[in-house]
Amino acid sequence: MFVAILFVFTIFAGQLLRIQAFDASATQEAAQSKRTTKTTTPAMRGQILDTNGQVLADSVERFTIAADPTIIGCFVKVAGECTPEGVTKASAALAPLLQRSADDLTPLLTRPNKRYVVVARDVNPAIYREIRALGIPGITGTRTAQRIYPTSMALGQLVGFVRPDDQSGAGGVEQMLDTELKGTPGVSVSERARDGYIIPGSQRVDTPVVNGRDVKLTIDADLQWYAQNALAKQVTGVGAESGTAVVLEVATGKVRAAASYPTFDPNDLADAKKAALGNYAFNDAFEPGSTGKLMTMAAALEQKVITPDTGVIVPPRLPRAGTSFKDNEPHGVENMTATGVLAKSSNMGTMLIGERVPPAVMEAYYRKFGIGSKTPVGFPGESAGLLAGAKDWVSTRRYTILFGQGYAVTAIQQAGVFQTIANKGVRVPPSLVEGTVSDSGTFIPSAPTTPSRVVTEDTAVKLSRMMEEVTGQNGTASAARIKGYRVAGKTGTADRYDDKLKRYNGFTASFIGFAPAEAPKYVVAVFIQKPSAGMFGGMLAGPVFNQIMSYLLERTSAPPSPKSNLDYHVWAEKPLSSDDPQVISNARAQRDGL
Repeated sequence: MFVAILFVFTIFAGQLLRIQAFDASATQEAAQSKRTTKTTTPAMRGQILDTNGQVLADSVERFTIAADPTIIGCFVKVAGECTPEGVTKASAALAPLLQRSADDLTPLLTRPNKRYVVVARDVNPAIYREIRALGIPGITGTRTAQRIYPTSMALGQLVGFVRPDDQSGAGGVEQMLDTELKGTPGVSVSERARDGYIIPGSQRVDTPVVNGRDVKLTIDADLQWYAQNALAKQVTGVGAESGTAVVLEVATGKVRAAASYPTFDPNDLADAKKAALGNYAFNDAFEPGSTGKLMTMAAALEQKVITPDTGVIVPPRLPRAGTSFKDNEPHGVENMTATGVLAKSSNMGTMLIGERVPPAVMEAYYRKFGIGSKTPVGFPGESAGLLAGAKDWVSTRRYTILFGQGYAVTAIQQAGVFQTIANKGVRVPPSLVEGTVSDSGTFIPSAPTTPSRVVTEDTAVKLSRMMEEVTGQNGTASAARIKGYRVAGKTGTADRYDDKLKRYNGFTASFIGFAPAEAPKYVVAVFIQKPSAGMFGGMLAGPVFNQIMSYLLERTSAPPSPKSNLDYHVWAEKPLSSDDPQVISNARAQRDGL
């Protein structure tokens, strides 16, 4: 027996010598490997700010609470052994802190063959500290971040949202500027005891956290909120499918508001509808209708085809390309001016004027106004719209394009057309980002967009004055008038094409304008899609324009407008003759072979 016992102890001694001497390093590494864990610490996404520094999106510290069900029972030990009572006590202790019942938590804490079970997400740090103070074995917390949006639905479609799993940008500005906002996660290594808690002094940082950069937008949050509410009220009131309101700063092209409705709350994606996740101002392309006549008139003025007072004989019907065209309301022969054609929104008058500009020349003007191309904003899902080349302006399209049908635009593009005229013929492409903040905290402004002259200042000034008649006594937009100010604008009513039905279904009602017309600072564009009560832009979109522009005029303390020194008229001052070579008429078009 002595020899046998000695033999066994000799084996033990040999193993002990091997472990502590010959294999000491490997054994230590194996033990440390079991205790060591790598923890990824998420970077805090940068803030998204409005032009005045108001926070539109922010990240806050949160914790994910997890459990190791194999040792939860050790919360209560009997004779050194873990017990079911420990699970019961742990569930009861956690329930009030996590705002859940103990019965809900018990199945999570007793899952068989699981070493990691998520118990709760997005727990704020104060609650996590209380949970940790309970000292429940196997309950751990991992630092995470939660994205919050203080302005909620007012800017949901513009600011966008992040994916809940990895906090990466998934829509709007969050997606557009994800690289700047996301930062770099950190990695730390630590040793955990059997109860899941980190062993003091064992933690080290392998990769430090680099938080994302802050981004400042051109958006004015207060203006956006006001526009959003005015738009939502009107869309709901007229039973429309959707609506958009855009505000551009005339001198810079900066987007000060881009409201869409219906919208969603990025703080609660569970209730968001897929169709509302984009921003209609950038993503929705539609035929503009009569607001497109502005480009036709601009080209005609620039090409010396008309002056504001040029006489136009508008017939009851106008035969072109095998189709008999007519205006929206029936009328007899009307003696108008070119100004009157715009003010009364005559399709036939616009055709008679526009057909005198060759299609290739007209197309070039449309494209210089930004039609058919994406803006430099780079908004996710932005549409370029649709404008066919002049060689494809055949049959009726040759004429419908002149009054705003047969091509497609976005709200931001069409607002840009009016910005060009308000800016005396110089187009400044829209911008949405003021700049970013560097790692050192320095603000880095975005490069300004490149302006380009589209029409002469003379043409722009004349056209702006012609547009004032749209809101005048004989115009189509009495609802857009603002007492004390000269308002230049244009109404629009267009058939809306339905991609699902593959045919026209419903209307786009719009009004775009600026005030004071003699010195405008902002362009306001309003679009109401598929209204069920009414169809005309002056009646449906004009009131929203009035509210938003009145708010801007009051906020900027704009002085009342002086009387214009340009005296334009809607109706010809004397009867017009189709034999007069200065008068535009169907008879003249036939003589000229148009």
